[in-house]
Amino acid sequence: MTFLSIKIGAWFITGLAAFTLLWDASKPSESHLQTTGQITIVLNSVVSTLPTVAPTTTLPYKGCMEYLNDAILAGWPISESPMILRVMQRESRCLPTALNAADSNNGSRGLFQINGVHQTWLIKNGYIKKLDDLYDPALNIRAALHLWRMVGWSAWKMPTP
Repeated sequence: MTFLSIKIGAWFITGLAAFTLLWDASKPSESHLQTTGQITIVLNSVVSTLPTVAPTTTLPYKGCMEYLNDAILAGWPISESPMILRVMQRESRCLPTALNAADSNNGSRGLFQINGVHQTWLIKNGYIKKLDDLYDPALNIRAALHLWRMVGWSAWKMPTP
């Protein structure tokens, strides 16, 4: 038996199966409902109702583009948008709760991974009250902007593209 005959046989069987399925589909259904009276249908909801809970202060995480928009609204120049995205993606994967505890400078926190070594001037300038405030995306973005205005992108030691 040759390869060609096997292939032709497979095509024939496949075609026959499709023809049989179509032939059976064209037949009328054997069970017909008698519609001589009123039909009542009860619909049950599949959506559960949520209990009423007091609102929380925790907001859902945004994506990188939403944080970029927040950065622009906070005063970052639009021309820095590509680098802002690059830094947030590289440093925290755009996760505001990112922590690099291995950083020897008292850890790095938040979207821009701001080092704990900056704690004194961040508190002095009113950006934060404690280091954990850097997990707040809005505060982290503002603190990073202040740091960027002081030293540029060198604070993040970004490799050149």
